[in-house]
Amino acid sequence: MKKLLMLLMCGGLLVGCSSQYSVKVTDGDKEMISGGELNITKQDIFEYLLDKNGANEIINEVLTTIADKEVDDQEALDKLVKQREEDYAKYANGDLEKYAKNLGYDSKDDYIKTVLVPDAKQELLRKKYITENLETLIKNYQICSFKKIVVDKESTALSLIEKATDKEAFDKLMKDNSDKSEDSGIVTKNSSLDDNLKKVLEKLSAVDKDGVYKEAIKLSDDTYAVLYLYNTDHKNIDELTTTLSNDSDVKDEINASYLKKYKFIVNDDKIKKAIEKISSNYVE
Repeated sequence: MKKLLMLLMCGGLLVGCSSQYSVKVTDGDKEMISGGELNITKQDIFEYLLDKNGANEIINEVLTTIADKEVDDQEALDKLVKQREEDYAKYANGDLEKYAKNLGYDSKDDYIKTVLVPDAKQELLRKKYITENLETLIKNYQICSFKKIVVDKESTALSLIEKATDKEAFDKLMKDNSDKSEDSGIVTKNSSLDDNLKKVLEKLSAVDKDGVYKEAIKLSDDTYAVLYLYNTDHKNIDELTTTLSNDSDVKDEINASYLKKYKFIVNDDKIKKAIEKISSNYVE
């Protein structure tokens, strides 16, 4: 797919400039491959590209180009790519070369250059946006961190709240109720949570001091949750950035923001519709 995309770019199908990107078909009837009874035009390849996930390829190509302009920390990029190499090598039983060739790439280096480097660049692009907009994202996505104990009765929950005078006391209560306790870590409004817990998430995310939450929260199955909120100062930036970077809604917001900044324009109706299926926020 990558080679096909490059072929289309070289053939004039995709056009980009320093401050604005556009996508359009030009000379669609022009033959690009011929011989015998075989005649393949630019339009044929364009249709094939769309049918084979081409809209995603185009967005990825543009975002990688944007990342080249926005991200200038080569040391961070090298470190992230190296980590990706090590991680993928584990998946491939230590043989990244074989893994790359099985996927259709010429070599490990080709796979790293074609896949791992662009992915790493886009991850750093997301992290830059998150760092610059962290306070707003925390509020909009209702981010908080908590531990919880779930009990059957409200009276039991209120008793635990009274006993949980500090972190150590709450941790002891968790240990005493280990089968009903868990550290939920960082959660957002998009996390898999009980519906009733989601309803109070905005309040929880606004708490600015670590400690047990003052109310027992009745869950949808008629049990009660006692929460201990921590990292309310949101200074755990690396963890927050990782969580937000993996949130699909945050990714969509980030991509849309940068595409708008760089005036991403789609002139062809068919490819515009294909991109809109990925996200209606990517094109105007």
